[in-house]
Amino acid sequence: MNRTFGKLFALLVISAVFAVACGNSPSAAKETIIGDILYNNDAYQTAQQKQMQAYADSLGIQIVFENQLGVGTNAPNLMDDLLAKGVQGIIFQPADAAVSVPLVKEAQAKKIPVLGWAIPFGTGITAPYVGLDERAQTVGAGARAAQWVKANFPGKPVDVLLVTINGASICADIRMGGFKEGVLSVAPDAKITIVDGAGSREKAVTVSEDALQRDKGFNIATGCNSDMAFGALQAFKSAGLGGATNKKPDHTYFYSINGTDEELKALVDQSSPLMEVLGLTPKEISQTLIDTVLKMINGTIDPYGNYPYGNYTLNVPDKAIPADCAAANTFNKVEYLATQNLPC
Repeated sequence: MNRTFGKLFALLVISAVFAVACGNSPSAAKETIIGDILYNNDAYQTAQQKQMQAYADSLGIQIVFENQLGVGTNAPNLMDDLLAKGVQGIIFQPADAAVSVPLVKEAQAKKIPVLGWAIPFGTGITAPYVGLDERAQTVGAGARAAQWVKANFPGKPVDVLLVTINGASICADIRMGGFKEGVLSVAPDAKITIVDGAGSREKAVTVSEDALQRDKGFNIATGCNSDMAFGALQAFKSAGLGGATNKKPDHTYFYSINGTDEELKALVDQSSPLMEVLGLTPKEISQTLIDTVLKMINGTIDPYGNYPYGNYTLNVPDKAIPADCAAANTFNKVEYLATQNLPC
């Protein structure tokens, strides 16, 4: 009788200890799952996804990625998929601001906070937003481009081609708008031509070719992202206007925004007219986005507060990269996880 009781008591004690141990283990706690709806699959977005995954792994949280592939109408199915997977917070860079509105409202109605990133949501949404602190940098870049033209092509009027995304405030207000302001601060009589590249390299090639049919005098060209800048550069090369000699553009000074491996290789190439790159910082951006959405989940940041465009929750600065081999290599390895040096 006593032996039986003793064995039973021992089993109960062991079971209790095991239950406590399991209950206190990390696997027993509810895992944090966040979702990220990426804009497209260009080199920057790919680097951001890698940096976000690495940072999420370091925090012990799960992240689920969806990709609009640059098409806003893909977003509804992607949002539905994230909600079905039980994410607790969502980071969303909309490819179409208007399409994003009902999707953000749908998630918020389910008490799932949504963090805007880089491109503001359409009207009617109140949510935190992380922006890019770029305008002062693009203004400065535009001024430097105009100064270069005046110094190297004396007597020629400053003639600028801007390849933008119609309807995207980050282009009109910050990137291309800032670059244009910088140019005009140096050359008030500069000719400015604005075309819609729709965020696509292929579209940028076409609209740049059309622009060159009307005006072959462009001596400055840029795009709102690297795909559009390089689409324009492709069109200029096809027209025999996209070269440089000892890093001096033969015809047109190019400026690009993102900081991808392709841009950095061109930046240090003595035969390329790409003279400066504004590099996004996927490492810092990824950490900021994840830290912010986690604060929204735990209530440190009000996930439904009124944060109108222009009053960001946070701004993340970019890095201006000159045509310097050491600077380009450091940036490429830290931000884009490059494993080899650039050919310079």
